[in-house]
Amino acid sequence: MNRRVFVLAATALACQAASAQSSVTLYGLISTGIVYANNQKGADKQGHSTWQFASGPMQTPRWGMKGVEDLGGGVKAIFTLENGYNVGNGTLSQGGREFGRQAFVGLSSDRFGAVTFGRQYDEAVTLCVFSSACQFAAYGAHIGDSDNVFDTFRINNAVQYKSIDYRGFQFEGLYGFSNKAGGFSDNNAYSAGAQYRNGPLSLGAAYLQVNNPNDVNNPNGAVVGDYGFSSPFITNPATSSGVSKQRMYGGGGAYVLGTASLSLLYTNARFDYLDNSRLTLQNFEASLTDYVRPDLMLGVAYIFTTGQYRPQETSPKWHQVNAGADYFLSKRTDLFLVGIYQKAAGDAQYAQIYTLSPSTTKTQVSAVIGLRHKW
Repeated sequence: MNRRVFVLAATALACQAASAQSSVTLYGLISTGIVYANNQKGADKQGHSTWQFASGPMQTPRWGMKGVEDLGGGVKAIFTLENGYNVGNGTLSQGGREFGRQAFVGLSSDRFGAVTFGRQYDEAVTLCVFSSACQFAAYGAHIGDSDNVFDTFRINNAVQYKSIDYRGFQFEGLYGFSNKAGGFSDNNAYSAGAQYRNGPLSLGAAYLQVNNPNDVNNPNGAVVGDYGFSSPFITNPATSSGVSKQRMYGGGGAYVLGTASLSLLYTNARFDYLDNSRLTLQNFEASLTDYVRPDLMLGVAYIFTTGQYRPQETSPKWHQVNAGADYFLSKRTDLFLVGIYQKAAGDAQYAQIYTLSPSTTKTQVSAVIGLRHKW
């Protein structure tokens, strides 16, 4: 693998030197830290407090290349290859893919927008800017990342269109092919989104649907390998039956006032299972951040999740509070401290903060301290 990586990097740099109208940018990010949890269920079925080394608690580690070639007339050829890896042991992430985070090529026009082809993010990711998990809270995602706002999975075989910016308004859409003869809807996906920005105000909305994700009968489909959620109440609370369809829609907004920013986010995720049962989860989130100093940001958020599982008529609920501090040593390097408290309610029998094992009780507390560096 190392030889392939160095060849790609050398080729990219050579291309950059060869043409003044073309450019290739090498970029990356490393994030690491220590995670404490007060209660995680072990192999002995008992709850244990744990200290763990974490790879990517504040954005997962990555490196990549972005390229642009000016074709004239406002048209450009573009590409992105982005690798994810575990900084703790050096292994590949996203199911062992070499460029598992993103891998696409396309054309961009100053007048008509951009069309890209390859492995890409769906439009749920556009709502991440309104979530505390992306702002400051490390693993503080909605329960199990049920709405995929925190990018638990990406879309293969995808064609995506992004419009130009129309006075602050922009829209986009994506379709991921199943690539199966006689099975057009067997493991395909589609999504759409829109954003509006005007001064201190930002708004966004998104829709996502995936059909038969991780279908063992179609390993070449749109969602393969990295589909999955950390909560059994999402994979299926009653049986081991897989997901026949996942649908998500949501909207959010943010308003900046001086050094502070208030964000609101709502998402609705529904899972239809192969045994004809279904689970609907609604996530409500409010977050506040403030740069109390130019080099110090503080944040706090509250998330309420309410669910309905049918036909068993159960209603799980979770309350979650995220709090964090981010101290910037420079424009590229920061230190962070995050605390997360989650409480299960209703028919939810335990708490489970994102990436952690479930608690043996209805509450779970986690703390993360770490370092992030970008280049």
